[in-house]
Amino acid sequence: MNKIKYLLAVDGGGTKITAQIIELASGIKYSAAGGQASLHNDFQTALSNIEQVINDLYLQSKAKSGEVLAVMGLAGGGSSVLSKRLLTALELGCGIKFAKLHVYSDAITSLYGANNGQPVAIVALGTGAVGARLNNHGDTQLVGGWGFLVDDFGSGARLGLSAVQCLLDEIDQFSQPQSLLTRKLSEQIGATREQLNAWLYEARAVDYARFTYLVFELQNDCKIAELLLQKHAKQVERLINKTRAQSQLPVMLTGGLAAITLPLLSAAIQQLIIPKQGDSLSGALILAQQNLHIFLDRTNQ
Repeated sequence: MNKIKYLLAVDGGGTKITAQIIELASGIKYSAAGGQASLHNDFQTALSNIEQVINDLYLQSKAKSGEVLAVMGLAGGGSSVLSKRLLTALELGCGIKFAKLHVYSDAITSLYGANNGQPVAIVALGTGAVGARLNNHGDTQLVGGWGFLVDDFGSGARLGLSAVQCLLDEIDQFSQPQSLLTRKLSEQIGATREQLNAWLYEARAVDYARFTYLVFELQNDCKIAELLLQKHAKQVERLINKTRAQSQLPVMLTGGLAAITLPLLSAAIQQLIIPKQGDSLSGALILAQQNLHIFLDRTNQ
């Protein structure tokens, strides 16, 4: 096995992937980005995007496979089944190997990045929704994030799904959309049973999440949008409370929906929230550095 010369950090969620490779000797960093990388929502597309980003970074840095210790924080990465499937697919299907690869949930990498590795509870709000906490003993705990089909309450995908459900309900009752939100939604996905069935058949979590900002835009002009955001805020508050559990940990909101969701939360919940210090990619780098020290200690024994 060659000496580790590079650290690779990857952050992948339901809408995008960002990555960085660092040459240890010089400290030079190279960056790349790509499309969605959620192992839960669409494994094959995620694999393709991860492969593309890694190849891009290897090309930029001239790194070789055996010289790289990698940490990936991915939506769905907390599943040992999916992480092992990813490792196998990268090695056998894509020809990408590492000196060492560690795959985590993106909630864990966000957790380490949010407070620079110090104790904290975080709730990540994006296409999906998940909580995580890091305590004073260095123990971590994931909360929620079971995937769009059964969980992800408080996420963009769930909010978009609720909007679509309102449209379907109005079509059933009145044969056409009634509210401002559902009328605008029907302009994108249709208003007849045939059109809606065709869209629903192909729809994935990321497709529902695309309607999130429409709901926010209309919250002052449409009662349905306002009610959906009230429901969204309650789901986020419940996730925050579950994530903190009985601890006194401060809370950080992360993800694309964090800033626009914060004003919807109760005053009591807002008092718990502090500004984040870093992101999931910086957390992956922290974990990469920690794992490098562990790797070097073991190889030097």
